[in-house]
Formats: sequence, C-alpha cells, structure tokens
Amino acid sequence: MALRPRNNPLVAVSILLLVLFLITLAFNLMVAQRAPALHGGEMQTATSLLLKVLGGLFVLLLLYAAFSRVTQRGQPTETGVVIDAFHDVVRRLREKEQELERLRSVAEERAQEVESYNENILRSVSSGVITFNRDGAVTTFNDAAASILRLRREDVIGKTCAEVFGAQSVVARLLTRALVHGDVITREEFELEVPHGGKIWVGVSTSLLKDHAGGLIGTTFVCTDLTEIKALQERVEMRERMMVLGEMSAGIAHEFRNLMGTILGAGKLIARQLPGGSPIHESVRTITHVISDMDHLVTQLLNFARKTEPDLAPVALEPWLKRAVEQVVEQAPAPNLRVEVRCVPDLPVIRMDEILMRQALSNLVQNAIEAMPAGGDLTVSAGVRALQGRRREVAVTIADTGVGIPKDRLTKIFLPFFTMKAKGTGLGLALVHKIVLLHNGRIEVESREGKGTTFHVFLPAG
Repeated sequence: MALRPRNNPLVAVSILLLVLFLITLAFNLMVAQRAPALHGGEMQTATSLLLKVLGGLFVLLLLYAAFSRVTQRGQPTETGVVIDAFHDVVRRLREKEQELERLRSVAEERAQEVESYNENILRSVSSGVITFNRDGAVTTFNDAAASILRLRREDVIGKTCAEVFGAQSVVARLLTRALVHGDVITREEFELEVPHGGKIWVGVSTSLLKDHAGGLIGTTFVCTDLTEIKALQERVEMRERMMVLGEMSAGIAHEFRNLMGTILGAGKLIARQLPGGSPIHESVRTITHVISDMDHLVTQLLNFARKTEPDLAPVALEPWLKRAVEQVVEQAPAPNLRVEVRCVPDLPVIRMDEILMRQALSNLVQNAIEAMPAGGDLTVSAGVRALQGRRREVAVTIADTGVGIPKDRLTKIFLPFFTMKAKGTGLGLALVHKIVLLHNGRIEVESREGKGTTFHVFLPAG
C-alpha cells in the first residue's frame, strides 16, 4: 500500500518540524565551527532551547498520530515513517551535541592556555606594559608598570587614564593622540609625577590595538624607567662642567694668591713701621685683614678646584653619622636647638672617603644650624632605598625647621659662588655637590619658606 503524505496534514506538519530541526541544527554547527571560543556556549544554549521546543512539539504530534492510526496489514503508516526519521535525527543530534561540547571544551582550554601564556610574558618583561580600551580605561597593567609607576594593579585596572594619571597629564595627552587621531609614538621621554610625591623620568612608546576588521579598540603603552639614567647623565655633565670650572678657577686663584701675598707682606711691613693707633696704621691693619679673608677664599676655591679622587673604604654608617653630627653641633652651639639622629636597623656598609664626606656633612649641618638662629629642630636620618634589580642605595637626610629657601633659588644653590649669606663665599654647597658626585651619588633639596629645608644625599650601598 503506497503512502500518500500529501493527503495527511499530520505528516505535513511533521515534515515541517523536521525541516526546522535540520535548519536549526545546521546553523548551530556552522556558528560553533566558526567561533567556538567566543560564542559557542551562548549560541549552543539558544539553539538547544529551540531544538527542544521543536522536538517537544514533534513528539506530541507523533504521539497523537500513533494513537489515532495503526499499522494495516503489517505495512508502516505515514506516522511510522516519520517516527523512524525522527529517531534518526535525534540520534544524530545527540552525536553532534556531544561533538560541539567537546569542541567547546577544547576551545576554552586553548583560550585559557593563551591567556596564561600572555600573562606570563607580561610578568617576565622588564618594561611596563599598560593597555587602554577605546574608552580610555586601563585593561592591562603588568608588574613592571606597577613597580615603575609605584602603583598597585588593583588600584588601576578598570579606572580611566584621567583617574589614574590626571586629565592634564602627559599620559592623557598621548592617549588622546592615539585614540582620537590614531598617532603612534615611537619614543618620547618625559618627567612624570607619581602618586605619593616625587617625579620620575620615563620613556614611552605606543601602539594601536585593532580588531579583525581593522577597527580601533584601544592602545598599548610600553614604558621604561629612565630616572637613574637621567641622573647619571646629569652627574656626568655636572662633573664635566665642574672640571672645566675647576681648572679655570685654579689658574686664577694661583695668580691672585701670588699678588695677595705680595700685598699682605708689604702691609705687615708698613704696619710695623707706623706708630700704633694712628689712622694710617688702622687703615693698613684693615687692608691686611681683608687680604687674609681673600686668602681664605682663595684657599676654599683651590680646595674646590682640586682634582680629588676619593679614597674609598667600607664604613659602618650609623656610628660614623652620629659621631660626625655631634662634632659639628659641639663646634657650633645654638640656643634652643634640638638635634635627633635616627637610622633604620641593619644599615648596609657603604664605601666612602671619610674625610671628604665628613666635610660635606659638616657643611650641610652647619647650614641647617645657621638657618635656625632662634633655635629649632635638626633631624639627621639614614635609610635604604631599593633600586631596579638587586641594587640598593643609602639615603641620608638632613632636615631643619629654619627660614627655608625661596623656590626661585633652589635650582641655583649648588652653583659655585652663589650664596644667600651676607658673608658667604658660595662654595660650601658647590663643594658638597662635588663630593657627592665623586662618590657616584646624588643630592636633592626641597624647601618651603618659613617651614624649613631638607637635603637628601643618596649614596650607592655595598
């Protein structure tokens, strides 16, 4: 008996549901194969739900047909044919679902492996890596960036550039150039103010992040810490200038000393031949005193100009520092002066020329005392700072609560012959600067008028 499905509405509906089944299944397989890692899970959920709905309707329809029609003369009805086809589709569907689940698991594992691989790379590089999305929010911030910029990763991720670095910062300007104008920075060096105070020099290069269609989705910043390099360059340049100035000053000082020796000798001879108390005698004495002061100045100038190579030897800093400060305070007592010397435990041994460094420390402490004529607090402290790698440096701080230094003069105080004292020579701090440079160190100063001044001397440890 031939089947005539065209005359049976149940068969027609069943075939329609079967066709929807097959279309949905094909769409599911196509999407899963093209984007298993990104959309496989979401798409499989949607299509599985649709398949279940269609399948449920199809089963209900078949159950109704099975109870309404039976097999005649051992021959299958139209419903039996459809049931057999349905069972075959269900079996294949389960096989494809299992295959899709396996592909999805493999894709997720590979995605996790790639993510872990990328994270390991970011942790291992010494340069700081920061990525921003299209909205300017931080999406990646590796350990090196945290160390260079002195920021914690958890305080940065998800925040905008303006929130982290400031809306008017150089970083914000470079980010705007990248995201708005599509500019790529091959290399730019600038000074950046970091949280909790202080400034660092960084070198930055940028690149654009794009999707598969070429659309801009963000940018990457790669930064390196140039602070030490800049400081080294500055020290080298300063040392070269000091050498040139020293050689010139030494020549002039020798000529002046010869002339002043002649004048001083003649003045003393004249003073012996004149009656004491006469106006001429007092004038000659004044001349000899001025010449003596000038000779002292020339001596300081020669000391500054002398090509001195430090005699470095290991020194335990804490006892040396306390002893040196006590000697200066004893020689220059001041009213209402409170002195405190504090050091962190286990200070490392440093290599230094004790004579030269004592001279530098004495000048700094003496200046601090003179800045507090009515008394105040003098604090000398020593600590340790960690640098990149395993290197460390010792930081010696001399702080006072004196009159302070005007902001416009802070950049000039280490220049030779610059002084704010009525009788100063302007060589004290210049000599301190030179001594620190000879020890491969650096010196910094911060001051507020009416509040006090703080000098920071940084020396290599070990």
